[in-house]
Amino acid sequence: MKIGVLGDTHIPDVLSEIPTRICELFSSVDIILHVGDITSLGVLQRLEPIAQTFAVYGDLDNSEVQKYLQEKQRLEFANRSIGLIHGFQAWQTDWFTRTLYRFSRSRREEALRAHVLREFPDVDVVVYGHSHEPYFKMHNGVLLFNPGSAVLRSGGTGSVGMLEISANAIKGKIIPLSQASEQ
Repeated sequence: MKIGVLGDTHIPDVLSEIPTRICELFSSVDIILHVGDITSLGVLQRLEPIAQTFAVYGDLDNSEVQKYLQEKQRLEFANRSIGLIHGFQAWQTDWFTRTLYRFSRSRREEALRAHVLREFPDVDVVVYGHSHEPYFKMHNGVLLFNPGSAVLRSGGTGSVGMLEISANAIKGKIIPLSQASEQ
C-alpha cells in the first residue's frame, strides 16, 4: 500500500492552493494522510478525488476545520497501525516544555518527538507535523515520520512524504518539492 503524506499546507494563508506537483506525486497513492494546519477544508476537497484522505487538525486550523476533523487518529493499513497527529499539543504542557519550545530548536524537536511517541505507545508508525522539519527515523521499533511542510517558506523548500506499507515492511522517504520533478 502506497501512502502520500503531507502537512502544514497553510492554504490559503501561505499559498492559494495545493501545488499541482503534489497532486501529481500523489496520483498513484492508495491513501493520503494530512497532519494538520490545513487551514481550509478546500485542501481536503482537492485531495479526496486523488485518494481516500485521512487528516487531523493543527493549531492554526480554524473552528470549521476543527469541527470536521479529530485531534489525533489511530489507523490500520495492511495490518500495520499508524498514529496520526499534528503535534502542537506538545507545547501545551508544562512551563519547562513551553520554554524549550521558544529557545532551543533541537530540544523543541526532541520534545515534539517524545510527545507524539507518548500519544501512540502501541503503533508501528507515528505520522506528525507542526515543526515543518522533515524527519524519518526509527525510535524503539516505532517509525517517526514528519513530511515537513508542503509549502515553500523563507527561501526554503517544501516537502512531502511517501510511505509504503506491507505486512512485512514499512518503507518511506521524504521528497523535497524542489527536486520532485526528478522523482
